[in-house]
Amino acid sequence: EWVKLYGALLGKEDEAEALFEEQASQLKSLENTENTGKTVAFFYINSMGAANVRKAGDYVSKMIDLAGGQYIFKDLGADEEGQSTMNMGMEDFYAGAKDADYIIYNSTIDGELGSLDELLKKSTLLKDFKAVKEGNVWCAGKYPYQATDIVGNMITDLHLMLTDGDESQMTFITKIN
Repeated sequence: EWVKLYGALLGKEDEAEALFEEQASQLKSLENTENTGKTVAFFYINSMGAANVRKAGDYVSKMIDLAGGQYIFKDLGADEEGQSTMNMGMEDFYAGAKDADYIIYNSTIDGELGSLDELLKKSTLLKDFKAVKEGNVWCAGKYPYQATDIVGNMITDLHLMLTDGDESQMTFITKIN
């Protein structure tokens, strides 16, 4: 809805409405999608060596749900107000996320990963994760946070990831090998 407000303020109502409808159409195409039952961890490792994860009520965890997945930390901070993320010691992160079907490294802070080896340098514990063993490691680039007008694309990317869709159609996430 914000794009419509900005469109009105800038005298570009038609363009804003078209963009809004395009994104709404992407979401509508996913509304009858059954949940895959696949779990997803979305995180980054901070400079102190802790995993920074999204809380359960955060918009990223909701996008994972809309895409047909299940956020692995579905109960984390669900009753708490305030920040949408929290730091977690690697042992706790390992215990909570080691069996996730997919892991997505959030590269907003320290840059995109170019390889699995780069991820494993951040923490060797990750090598034992189910997603790493099965080749389901992904990276979210910096761009999603500057492109809130096309959030439907991020949800579509997540859906494509969860359903083994065409990676060349993805805007925000890439598979890490």
